[in-house]
Amino acid sequence: MSINLARVQSIIEKLASISSVEGELTRLAFSVEDEKAHKYVVDLCQQYDLTIRRDEIGNLFIRKTGEEDHLPAVAFGSHIDTVVNAGKFDGPLGSVAGLEILFQACEQGIKTRYPLELIIFTCEESSRFNYATLGSKVMCGVTDQSGLQHLRDKQGNGLQEALAEIGLDFEKIHQARRAGDEFKCFFELHIEQGPRLENEQKTIGVVTGIAAPIRCIVKIKGQADHSGATAMHYRHDALLGASELALAIEQAAIDAGHSTVATVGNLSAKPGVMNVVPGYCELLVDIRGIHVEARESVFVALQQQMEKVAQKRGLEMELQLISKDRPVVLPDEMVENIRQSAESLGYAYEIMPSGAGHDAMHMAKLCPTGMVFVPSRDGISHNPLEFTEWGDIEAGIKVLQNVVLTQAEVIEG
Repeated sequence: MSINLARVQSIIEKLASISSVEGELTRLAFSVEDEKAHKYVVDLCQQYDLTIRRDEIGNLFIRKTGEEDHLPAVAFGSHIDTVVNAGKFDGPLGSVAGLEILFQACEQGIKTRYPLELIIFTCEESSRFNYATLGSKVMCGVTDQSGLQHLRDKQGNGLQEALAEIGLDFEKIHQARRAGDEFKCFFELHIEQGPRLENEQKTIGVVTGIAAPIRCIVKIKGQADHSGATAMHYRHDALLGASELALAIEQAAIDAGHSTVATVGNLSAKPGVMNVVPGYCELLVDIRGIHVEARESVFVALQQQMEKVAQKRGLEMELQLISKDRPVVLPDEMVENIRQSAESLGYAYEIMPSGAGHDAMHMAKLCPTGMVFVPSRDGISHNPLEFTEWGDIEAGIKVLQNVVLTQAEVIEG
């Protein structure tokens, strides 16, 4: 079965033009621009015999009826929200690939025994609320209202307000939850966001497991003082305490091994002027890995170091845990399905884990789940330089199309 690569490219480029900031791609979840992107996708689907609906948290579902439509759906998808100053492939690739699979099935009159369902998850990126994969977590029952009430964006707006602005009711988000027996399986196509496929000169990544993050905020209270009149040994400098923690987190991840990684993605100090000793500081911390014990060791090391630094510098510290997702090992049969698909289509492949988290990690709690990677040039992602060759994109879509239609059981004639 063929795909229309020109159409895929056109849709990805159009989505990349929908941004809240001129000259860059920034499309945060639940924003005006995010709504515009969702409407664009819905409008594309109107000419086809597809059922479209949106759930109470904002996930978008585009469904093609199966010949035995009571059967569980063969599902696939990704997201279209972005980080700040993003690349154009992270998320939209998997979503647009799903659109192309549905459009081709409609145009070529392909009938399947099982229904096909594209899911475009909402708020996959953590850029707005410091909380990742929000839509899939709600849909898969990983979190609920009580777990989301504390979320605030940089403007101080809560999730409740963000949903209300697009006509959704926070008190109804529990209705978005779906049961595992609604799905036969789920697949996600994504750029690798790392250099392995390019370095190994492979076209397809067959994902075996998905690393998951521990995310937290460290709040440090010291004493703001005059930078000239306060002797060094009298200071309670929150920024220097935060700096010690940042370096300790780096070392703990190195010591943990098992490809564990840890990042202090933001360190903000107040009052933030040159002539005042910082009296308050916050760190945004992201710890990831597939090995649960190794990842946990970094989190423990952070807490231990907080106690030491607080005592040494006379600081008060508070740890706010945002999320603690569990790494996922994908089923062998799904890995094998994707491997066989890549091999049958003649693509060189690599069996590999995912270092980044994805919506697929939550879908794996509901149904058998598989994930396909295509190369990222220089391993760059979450950056305007993010790039994947169009030939590799075509390969990834064809592999996804092959496994989806195989699972959905095409009815010949």
